[in-house]
Amino acid sequence: MRIIYLDEPTYLPDSFVREMEKLGEFEVYDDRPDEETAVRRLSAADIAMVEWTPLRARMFRQIRRLQYISLVMTSCDLVDLEAAGAAGIPVSNCPVYSAQSVAEHVFALLLAVHRKIIKADALVRKGGSHIYGPFLASELSGQTFGVIGTGRIGQAAARIARGFGMKVIGTNRSGRPAEGIELKGLQELVRESDVISLHVPANNSTEGLLTAELLASMKPSALLINTCRGRLVDEGALYTLLKEKRLAGAGLDDVTTVRHNPLYALDNVVFTPGTAWYTRTAREANMEELLGNIQSYVQGAVRNIVNGEFLDGK
Repeated sequence: MRIIYLDEPTYLPDSFVREMEKLGEFEVYDDRPDEETAVRRLSAADIAMVEWTPLRARMFRQIRRLQYISLVMTSCDLVDLEAAGAAGIPVSNCPVYSAQSVAEHVFALLLAVHRKIIKADALVRKGGSHIYGPFLASELSGQTFGVIGTGRIGQAAARIARGFGMKVIGTNRSGRPAEGIELKGLQELVRESDVISLHVPANNSTEGLLTAELLASMKPSALLINTCRGRLVDEGALYTLLKEKRLAGAGLDDVTTVRHNPLYALDNVVFTPGTAWYTRTAREANMEELLGNIQSYVQGAVRNIVNGEFLDGK
């Protein structure tokens, strides 16, 4: 059994490596390979862990030998899941490890935007003190927190929101109830929320989920928090609304355009570089979850499968 870590681990403790070596030959690659290199590496492995490398349909038509992929993160958009299934390769993700960390980051962004923390910090560093005018804000208590996506992370964010005394509403595609969350349709949620927090995977059906029309229907006083992929949101429309003060602010952990993004010029947006998940607790839990995925497969089972052909354990 040959197991590889395909691409530049964010975190890889010695204890994890030792457990992998009990399962078979284990090799770690510390770079981010191009497509040709990735195909060659994957064709020489039975099991692969993937963190950074996009795996597209044309690649699966070339890959040989590979039997199983475990994505290191929760997001699955790196992999063409349909093509992997057609090639007979089950794909797992790690869905649990970062739920609390991301939910807490939602409120780090929310409070930074809502209370103008970045602007206040800069003012104090310039010698300002007891300056009140620009920083008048409302309390979160009594406001409506709208969760788009009521899975693990959405529910964790909802629990924190209730701790602030906020009313929580949510929407999901299945209509499945979620404890403590009043379900609404997407349009209704967008219109009613004082804060909207996105918690859905990025795929063909969710890209551009928050359209220009939906964004324009938000309250002018509302805030948008996105700790998911930037492409869930019409970024051009978001920029226009924020610039024209038809939307109060946004906290964004990912953007579609990294360089020279016009959003960077706005003082009612706070950014983080994809770090919502990144806590010591989540890193350790991530390794435990990833190890469990690999061990389960080696033992003849599959878990946390994200390509439908294998959901029944096939």
